[in-house]
Amino acid sequence: MRADTKTVSIEVTPAGVFDFLRDPRNLPRWAVGFAKAVRHGRDGWIVETAAGEMPIRIDADPRSGAVDFVMTPAPGVEVRAVSRVAPRGGASEYIFTQFQAPGMSDDVFARSIQTLAHELTVLKALMEVECPL
Repeated sequence: MRADTKTVSIEVTPAGVFDFLRDPRNLPRWAVGFAKAVRHGRDGWIVETAAGEMPIRIDADPRSGAVDFVMTPAPGVEVRAVSRVAPRGGASEYIFTQFQAPGMSDDVFARSIQTLAHELTVLKALMEVECPL
């Protein structure tokens, strides 16, 4: 299984970045290549992607800065992307690692890597221009 890690420096406090990321309703604002919309369903959050609807859970821990995204693309299958908001003085470093899921082609994973780079640019712009939340 391959992995890719990207980071972005954000001139906003770690608490501000963490609070923004932990809220699933913000996904369509910054994860623009992944989340077209999000809604709260009967059993949790549902994200609308280009491939259709997918349940998603965000496991967030304010002590460690962990904001992990757990997606269920098929019944019984979980795909996890892990991320951390790390303090950098009064600002933040956001670290995001995604994994190539079983059965995902190298081309699809490469596009996902490119998409994430764009999304982190969007996240930085949103946080630095719109903060405080």
